[in-house]
Amino acid sequence: MKPTPLSQRFDLLDVLRGFALLGVLLANMATHSGYFFLSESQQQSFNTAPADSVITWLLHFLVEGKFYSLFSLLFGIGFALQMKRSIEFQSNFSGRYSRRLFILFLMGLLHAVFFYVGDILTVYAITGFFLLLFRKASDKTLLRSAVIFMILPVVQYAIFWGVSQSNPAPPLPVDPTAPRFFDQLVLQYQTGSFADIIKNNIGGLIFGRYPELIFTGRFFRVLAMFLLGFYATRKMIFANIETNRLFLRKVMIWGLVIGIPCNIALATLMETDTYYGMQPLGLIQPIVYAFGVPALSLFYAAGIALLYHSNKHTLLNIFSPVGRMALTNYLMQSLICCVIFMNYGFGWFGHVGSAKLMLIAIAIYTAQVIFSHWWLRQFRFGPMEWLWRSATYGKWQSMKKQ
Repeated sequence: MKPTPLSQRFDLLDVLRGFALLGVLLANMATHSGYFFLSESQQQSFNTAPADSVITWLLHFLVEGKFYSLFSLLFGIGFALQMKRSIEFQSNFSGRYSRRLFILFLMGLLHAVFFYVGDILTVYAITGFFLLLFRKASDKTLLRSAVIFMILPVVQYAIFWGVSQSNPAPPLPVDPTAPRFFDQLVLQYQTGSFADIIKNNIGGLIFGRYPELIFTGRFFRVLAMFLLGFYATRKMIFANIETNRLFLRKVMIWGLVIGIPCNIALATLMETDTYYGMQPLGLIQPIVYAFGVPALSLFYAAGIALLYHSNKHTLLNIFSPVGRMALTNYLMQSLICCVIFMNYGFGWFGHVGSAKLMLIAIAIYTAQVIFSHWWLRQFRFGPMEWLWRSATYGKWQSMKKQ
């Protein structure tokens, strides 16, 4: 079985991927740059502090969680399309799909160790294996399971909260003169060598990233959006926009009705320590996240789909080449940010506020738009997509356009 020909790609899905990559970059800049790890007093010391506060709140409201959810939706759509194509060609879908996920996991692991602890590829690869369990599930089962997986992080947090209240840990002695853990972390990234930073990344992956993913129920949330994407492909929602126009408009309306109030509450709570501090108000955060984040994510997807189908979609084509090279561009974002922020690069880690970070992100993304358009005029795939495909199919794929 050969890879899907370029002529069979859904351009709208590439546009959505390209748009999602912009949101992912904006969301990740706080951790790429170290701004997230600074204390409130350190953040307020920037001359851009008033603007930083506004930008940070808006990112929580409009961006945080919404774009990895959109990517998760698209991953589920891709799964369904690959499965449909394998049935047409009577090929071994499970074996090839599992190999594809394993390669993605290895790429994500290398990405996390060498460049960015906040990698999402390993999460997609691990969760993608569970998607195989739903291959023959009915449409009702897909939707009900998606709702259950969206709610599970709320149940999980409630259990953690109840345990913490019934058996509170004894307060640890606090030395006001001792540096914070995050202060030490920032210093290591500001002064450490490339080898030192790799060691920090490995430690952060084992003791920070994955415990946090489990605590927040991220795997459940990702799987929920996978299932919605699977369902959307079965119903041909994004393949036949004209037929589903009324449905997509309803998705937009309800996405705003649910998404706006929930994300206002989410953005406000994320400015506090109530969630991780296991305070009573912390119970609200996973609830508004469970409903508000998917709602706004689906609003984005439906809105772009309707706009793309109209006569005003020309501007949206800017996103398409970026989306066709989504894996390459995602990894490239981390590489560029390492050069900008790490000590072995320009050394800006912990020295830039949210307002300037947004401008840097827009500059990076603009460069990626230009690069992606140039690259795909000459080649069929992005370099990492080519490597991923070649490893999946067990032979080198043709790279140059005929």
